[in-house]
Amino acid sequence: MPISTRHYQNKAAVFVACIAVLSPNFGRAQALSKPATSSQSLPPELTPEGILTDMVNQSIAEQAGLPDLAAMPPAKAVTSAPPVPIPVKLMPPAMKDVLEKDMLDLADLLAGRWDNELQTFFEPELNVPLPLRQERLHAVVKPVVAPEFGPVSFYVEYRKGGEAGPVVRQRIWTLSVDQELGAVRLAGFAPKDGKPLEGAWRQIEGSEGLKPDQVKKDSFTPVAGCDIIWRRRGEGFSGATRPATCKLVTNADKRVLSVSEQHDLSANVWEVRDVGVDERGVRVFGGSDLPPTRLKRTKTFTCWASVAKGAERAIVTDLVVHDQGGMASAEFAGGNPTKLRLRLRNVEWPIGQNRPSLTLYLLIDGDDRAEGYAWGEPTANRLALDVGGTQLSCTRDPRALWR
Repeated sequence: MPISTRHYQNKAAVFVACIAVLSPNFGRAQALSKPATSSQSLPPELTPEGILTDMVNQSIAEQAGLPDLAAMPPAKAVTSAPPVPIPVKLMPPAMKDVLEKDMLDLADLLAGRWDNELQTFFEPELNVPLPLRQERLHAVVKPVVAPEFGPVSFYVEYRKGGEAGPVVRQRIWTLSVDQELGAVRLAGFAPKDGKPLEGAWRQIEGSEGLKPDQVKKDSFTPVAGCDIIWRRRGEGFSGATRPATCKLVTNADKRVLSVSEQHDLSANVWEVRDVGVDERGVRVFGGSDLPPTRLKRTKTFTCWASVAKGAERAIVTDLVVHDQGGMASAEFAGGNPTKLRLRLRNVEWPIGQNRPSLTLYLLIDGDDRAEGYAWGEPTANRLALDVGGTQLSCTRDPRALWR
C-alpha cells in the first residue's frame, strides 16, 4: 500500500535500520555485551512494532480516503445534529384490509340498544351489598349519516333507570383505522347542547330519526384523550382507553378525574369496567374490585292488549317493548281494567337449575307484582297470555328497533 507523507517515509527509514540491528548476525555479535538500560530504550513510536503499527493505520486511512490526521490541526468541538425522526412504517395493504374489516364488524356489533336490567334485577336476590350494586342503564348506539365526522359514525345516548329514564350521557362516536397502533380507534364528541338531541334517534311517524344537519361538528366538543382502542378478541372485540390520557371534569364540584375504561364486546353482551380517580388519588367511582356493568343486547317486539268493555272488547295495538326488562303501558277508556302495563324479560338465571326463558308479565294498577305471566324459549317469536279476560300478545319485530 502506498504511504505518501514524508513523516511516514522517515519512519520507514528508521524501521529499516532497526531491522538491520535486529538481524541474526548482529545478535550474535552482541551476545556478551552489557544489557541495555531503560534510558537507552527506544521510545514506543520508534520501536519496530510501533512504527509498523503506525504505518498500517496510516495505510488503512489512506485507502479509506481519509485525510492525514497527524498533519491536521486539532478539530473544534462540534455539537451533534438533532436525531432524525424515524417515519412510521405503513402497514402492508393486506393488514390494512384486515383492520378495515375489523372496523366494519365492530360497527355491526356496537349498533343497537343495550340494557343491564337483568343484572340489576337479580342483585337484591343475590344479596349484593348496596355500594356494589349497579345502576340500571339503557344505551342506544344508533348509526347516523354524519359526513363531517366520518363514514362510520353513531349517535349514542345513555339513560338512567331504563329507556324512559333521564339522559345521563350523549355522544357522537366515530370509528377509524389506526395504522400506527394496528387497531380500530373510537373517538367521542360531546354535544354543546344535548337537549335537542334527546330521543332524536327514534323513528316516529315515518321519520328516519336523527338528521345529518343535527350533527354538525362545530356543535360538538372532542372528548380529548378518551379514545377507545379496539382489537379483535375471538368472536368479539376488546377495547380500552390509553393509560393516563383520559381526563374528565365532574359536573357537581368540578373535580378533574383521571378515567380509564375497559370494554369486552360480543354479539349479545357488552361488559364495561371503568374507574375515576381524582387529583388526590381518591377513587370516585368504579374499580377492578367491582363487577363490570353487564349490558345485554335488546330484541324488540310489538304487542297488543285487550280488556273487557261491557259486552265488547277494547284493544290497543302497536305497543313496542324490548326483551331486557322493557315496559309499555296501555289505557282503555271504559275498559276493565282501565290501565295496564306489560313487561318483557329474557331471563337468564344466575343460580339454580331454571332454564333461560322469554317471559311476558302483566301488571295492573301501578303494582310491580305480576298479575300473571307466560314464558317460552328465549328465541320464541311470539308470547301470549290471558288472565281473567285480560289478554296480551307480543311478536318479535326487528323493524321496531329504533322506535
